[in-house]
Amino acid sequence: MATIKEVLNEQRIYAVMNKVPILREAEVPLFEDLIAMYQPRQVLEVGTAIGYSTLLLARHLGPEGHITTIELDETRCELAKQWIDQAGFTNRIQVLQGDATELISSLKGPFDLVFLDGPKGQYLKQLQAILPKLTVGAAVLADNVLFRGYVRGDKEVPHRFRTIAKRLRMYLETVEDKSQFNTTIYPMGDGMSVSIWKGQTVSHETDD
Repeated sequence: MATIKEVLNEQRIYAVMNKVPILREAEVPLFEDLIAMYQPRQVLEVGTAIGYSTLLLARHLGPEGHITTIELDETRCELAKQWIDQAGFTNRIQVLQGDATELISSLKGPFDLVFLDGPKGQYLKQLQAILPKLTVGAAVLADNVLFRGYVRGDKEVPHRFRTIAKRLRMYLETVEDKSQFNTTIYPMGDGMSVSIWKGQTVSHETDD
């Protein structure tokens, strides 16, 4: 069995060589510090990819903590399972293959930490599906919320990215509603938001 550090190094090399999107190096210290601070017990991750962030999460789980992680791509899902097994976390991580927006409704929860890192245009829809399964005070982390600088500021958005940018703005508008969340947006990498759920219901509508 490999050490988790060895597996993480293998994954990063694989990701670079095969153009698999994983957490940027600039984001990893923040991500690990946040997880270590919360020490979650029940985690939901949307967007496993090859399991890199999954293992970073696993390294800082609370006692008897468990992760449910969802990945749409079948090949990446199988790779993630192999690396999770190599690192010795098979018993603490459940990897589900499929569309997270559909699978979330079948999950029991409750979750005290969520990491959104799948399709950016689906963040708000997924958040709305997850909310009934959150503990009050749960942390919801979302990666790439500033999306190449197109979400905040005056940078012109290319036509192909307009829907994603619009939906990410809607997501941030929701999590920055102080009646529902306490949110901090960290600008390193491509932007990561950390939102603490207060237990109120979101009523915003999403575009299909």
